[in-house]
Amino acid sequence: MSKPFRDGAVLSIILFTLLSALCIVSAGHDRTLLYAKLIWSFTVSVLGFFIFYSGNISRYRSILFILIAFFFFLEFKFFRFISLSDTIAPYCHIAQAPTLLNFIYSQYLALVSGDWKVWGVLTLGFLWLSMIFTIGPGICSWVCFYGGIDEMFSKALKKPFYKIKISKPWRDFPMAFLIFLLVVSFLQGLPFFCNWFCPFKMTEAFWDSHSATRAVQAALFWSALAGFVIILPVLTKKRTFCSMVCPFGALASVCGTMSAYRAIIDGAKCIRCGRCQDVCPVFAVEDKDRKEYKISNFCNRCGTCIDICPVSAINIFTKHGSRRIPTRNIFIFMALLITGALSGSFVPRVLLQLAGVR
Repeated sequence: MSKPFRDGAVLSIILFTLLSALCIVSAGHDRTLLYAKLIWSFTVSVLGFFIFYSGNISRYRSILFILIAFFFFLEFKFFRFISLSDTIAPYCHIAQAPTLLNFIYSQYLALVSGDWKVWGVLTLGFLWLSMIFTIGPGICSWVCFYGGIDEMFSKALKKPFYKIKISKPWRDFPMAFLIFLLVVSFLQGLPFFCNWFCPFKMTEAFWDSHSATRAVQAALFWSALAGFVIILPVLTKKRTFCSMVCPFGALASVCGTMSAYRAIIDGAKCIRCGRCQDVCPVFAVEDKDRKEYKISNFCNRCGTCIDICPVSAINIFTKHGSRRIPTRNIFIFMALLITGALSGSFVPRVLLQLAGVR
């Protein structure tokens, strides 16, 4: 038995065992839901095995990532908002980033008021922050429900129709945008991003009652969807919404510096072919003074640069003092565990609906 096969099988079995335990706890006495959860956990574990065994991170991660986005769209957009006419928006982690100050203030008010029930519900928002601290910005290429949408469109063409590179000042724009949204949202006491810029609208939540204002909102929503989620990803093979607009991605790049995992280019091995910079979907590879390539904090740990490097100069490491410890498989395992656990809260329900069981 080859080492890659053995290691991949062991890690996948452990992953499936942990996800199955979560399935049993979360499904309760609903046997049908339990079976659906186990099927999805098995699917995640099988894709994990192919990542571990083949060494190709991006291909199988992308399949999982796009599947999650598809099922999320069906559950929280199509079924809920169209078929069932439900206008209540689901919890959105993208909205949490620009309203973080509002969120913290609400936590404070709930805490000092002694309303522990409200405070307990509000603390669910810290789940996303804890994931950022665990796998860093990797959440944006493994877990994010919306990220798989622009990733799907970025896979439409084999080669980019138009090659685009972004200078560092423009790559930092999402951070400036996040700061602007934080201030305005807190002063207004409203989710400013949701009101004016979110491209994922399929509900009337956050729409203004005035017809002229609604028309402006609609124009901005549809322009953002068409431009940054569909057209630009198709033409450039880049995840333009995630890398040029998304406020959560900016927050993840900051908080993610506390994560133990880093994608690092070994300068001694690098032959400066530039392939990593060409294929990076989020413009995270920088050419420092045309002397060496460096991976910035915006890196989503998607594995694309690792897979494309012809001399294996890129890997995921954990820094311990001056030492670099390879932790690629550990990171992938953690990312799959978090992805499987979170997506397991809604994907099985969609599977049952598609099968006509629910």
